[in-house]
Amino acid sequence: MRRLNSADAARMRSIVAMLPPPEWRGEQVPRLAHFARALADPAVYVFAAFEGERPAGFVSAYRFPSLTEECDLVYIYDVYVAPEDQASGVERRLMDSVIAECRRDGATEAWVGTDLDNHAAQRLFMAAGATGAGQDYIQFEFDLAASGGEDS
Repeated sequence: MRRLNSADAARMRSIVAMLPPPEWRGEQVPRLAHFARALADPAVYVFAAFEGERPAGFVSAYRFPSLTEECDLVYIYDVYVAPEDQASGVERRLMDSVIAECRRDGATEAWVGTDLDNHAAQRLFMAAGATGAGQDYIQFEFDLAASGGEDS
């Protein structure tokens, strides 16, 4: 279990390649240069667990400054553990690692979301120290890559 850096671009690419492809991504996996650039950013946190060379799971998070307080905030974006490694404790170690590192870097608040019916993720986040709001959540997305503005 360790935080990845720009030298780990190939490892990050192998992690992304193991993910079930969401329909919005298709089969494309970004190039090594993209991963190297992302992992070089100190505000990008990626912790990964490996069984030998095989990726077992990862968590990614992004730190950014608050505009309403003098502090940094963190959004935990990806939490994924390979099916054969689920319930092994790796998911909790990943969460503990990213939270501890963000805390050391001075972040004061982090948040993560999940589907309302993803009870395993909810248990994981609560076990890692999160508090849940217990309310419905609707996420809206903007496709910034699409040609803009028609019939929005």
